Amino acid sequence: MKKHAASTFVLVFLTAALIGVVGPPGTAAAQEPTAPGTARYEELSRSAARASEDVLTARQVLADTRVALDEATGAADRSRVLADEAAQALTLATEAADRAQRVEAGLRAEIDHIVEISFKGLRLNGLAAIFSSDSPEEFLDAAMIMDVYAERHGDLVSAAATASTDAAVARGEADAARTSAAEASLAADDALGTARRLTDEAAEAARGAELRQERLDGEVAEVRRALDQLAGADRALLSGTGPAVDVPAAGSAGGDAVRFALTQLGKPYVWGAVGPDTYDCSGLVMTAFRSAGVAVPRTTYTQALIGTPVRRDQVRAGDLVLYHDSLSHVAMVVDGTMAVHAPTAGEPVKVSPINAIGPIATIRRIGG
Repeated sequence: MKKHAASTFVLVFLTAALIGVVGPPGTAAAQEPTAPGTARYEELSRSAARASEDVLTARQVLADTRVALDEATGAADRSRVLADEAAQALTLATEAADRAQRVEAGLRAEIDHIVEISFKGLRLNGLAAIFSSDSPEEFLDAAMIMDVYAERHGDLVSAAATASTDAAVARGEADAARTSAAEASLAADDALGTARRLTDEAAEAARGAELRQERLDGEVAEVRRALDQLAGADRALLSGTGPAVDVPAAGSAGGDAVRFALTQLGKPYVWGAVGPDTYDCSGLVMTAFRSAGVAVPRTTYTQALIGTPVRRDQVRAGDLVLYHDSLSHVAMVVDGTMAVHAPTAGEPVKVSPINAIGPIATIRRIGG
């Protein structure tokens, strides 16, 4: 399984906490100047954003573990087929060994019979046949009988040795088949058991996420009420799309992703949306990179784990900037000072100063 989804769920949050503590030096910055009366609105928005990412992450983990469970179930089914085939091979090999042993035993018996009749006086020696023959015809008959039995004797010994070798090989193959079947069954059972356990854990986390979703709905309603209570001038300030910026040149995946994001300026923010008409912050990032042919995870928590870390003074178009200790918000670098992002309810996709969006937790670069 691509590795253990339910455990990843825990790892994401632990990593989020660590990144918040050990983020790049000098990245904490003052908040973007806001209109009077928006503090409560922004506080509620950040809380709702964290809740939204929690819910999305739990659902994604459950989906991933269900895929892994399906894969493990298929692998277990295939291993059982292999075990059945190995058991059949064992049966065939055992039967072959038994046949070879019977052939060997029969040949040995025939050889013993030849030895026995030789001692009883049958002339198998050419010289004895010559001196004891009463006529040329009797000599020829005796010599022919001697040659036939001598040849037969040699063939029997050779056949007995071959039969014995075949029996040993068959037994070896049977043992190998039995060992292979046992190992395959054990590994498949272990993998399936692990997949079931992780799926159960993810399902429990998803049930918790659904409760979180109910609270999220209430938080979103609070955000909207706080937004409605803002003065008209404050709301107008929030609804802008920010300063004009130069569009990055095409050619790199990051640059292409930012170019796409800038074409989405002015589109509304909706929690959980990935376009084409509305976005949340991580949904905009995922869709922008997908347009550039790069797969990026769905949530800010997992987006904070991909790529390589970048210092604030080394950013370039397409770098991801994750904000707050909770990693609840993400923006995409346009240039050294500006980023494009989907802020929160009531604010459309816009351009803002990188340092003014919030305290920076980490910056990640996708690709070279």
